Amino acid sequence: MSADDLLQRFFTRRLIASLRSASAEIAVQSARILIESGIRIIEVPHATPGAMRVIGDIRHQFGDDVAIGIGDAPTIEAVDRAIKANAQFATLAYDNARVVDFCRKRHLLAIPAGATPREVALLAERGASLVRVFPVAAFGGAVYLGHLRRALPNVHLLAAGGINLADVADYFRAGASVVAVGSGLFPSLADGRPDFAALADRARQLLATPIPPLA
Repeated sequence: MSADDLLQRFFTRRLIASLRSASAEIAVQSARILIESGIRIIEVPHATPGAMRVIGDIRHQFGDDVAIGIGDAPTIEAVDRAIKANAQFATLAYDNARVVDFCRKRHLLAIPAGATPREVALLAERGASLVRVFPVAAFGGAVYLGHLRRALPNVHLLAAGGINLADVADYFRAGASVVAVGSGLFPSLADGRPDFAALADRARQLLATPIPPLA
């Protein structure tokens, strides 16, 4: 699947689940639950224990039925390892031109991050088809994203960072093209083991979010 084809999947599905896990085994189990519930785009944060194994396992099991990427990719080396594990996209936590250029050369969809209007505009000017607004909740949530959208109406925005399930619809109404949810799907647990039945319920709740047509 080409980077352009994958981008169209993002614009069709509109929702990303970002894993939170204390181990590779739990991450893979959680991914299966999300996929069985209907999620079709999953981000594996680079900080996840055994992140590359998780990416490889999910790709092996589900192939192109599910898009799997590395999240918060910090370096070229990390992206290279993710590509070898068959990742299909990489999100960044900030603007890193070297990593973005490497992704493009390797035909991997790169989604760089910005927070201020200037950062977002510069990323779009440099060719980013989708810009990750991160950490969006800390900057004012859906209200702030709405201001960005009005200031930069031609830029596709991916809202990420601290988004609760109850707020997802607000982000779409504010103009987000895509919304990523991590902590909202994986509330903190003392023993680090999610309640998989509750995770499935939260995934279905996420998928039930009313999503307006893409502008």
